[in-house]
Amino acid sequence: MASELAKEIVQMSQRQDRTSPLVLIVYSRSTRSRDIRNEQETMRITAPIEGGKLIFRISFSIQNYTPILGNNVHDNNQLADQTILDYDADNIEGAATCIEGYMSYRDKRDAMLFQVIDNGALGQFPLSRWTLEENQSGKTGSRVQTLQKILNVLLVKS
Repeated sequence: MASELAKEIVQMSQRQDRTSPLVLIVYSRSTRSRDIRNEQETMRITAPIEGGKLIFRISFSIQNYTPILGNNVHDNNQLADQTILDYDADNIEGAATCIEGYMSYRDKRDAMLFQVIDNGALGQFPLSRWTLEENQSGKTGSRVQTLQKILNVLLVKS
């Protein structure tokens, strides 16, 4: 009897799986597209619940990384065009540091927050926008802290 009650309590306390109601898009200020929602060279961060666990899912394209990876990457199909990394929501610093690394490789970056609507498409207008500059001394610590605060926005309950 007590073990059944304990099982029921555990089941009730588990989070229900869901897709992320928001998506954070990190993009280059020099992007040519006027509609950032369809831009290819972006990093997208969501916070779905899968298997009862809240995660940060970070996805980005590696198609423009041939200067680092070498020209043979796409010729030999050694790496997929889309990289997806999942971080436990408790590891917000790790997720922020990953985003920082992506931003440091490319030129100046901004971030926009969009609502995900019923069919999985993004809302027409951003909910928020952040300019994510490195501090003048070249240290990235403060930008990582800013990214951690921004990632908390994704943890909204739907």
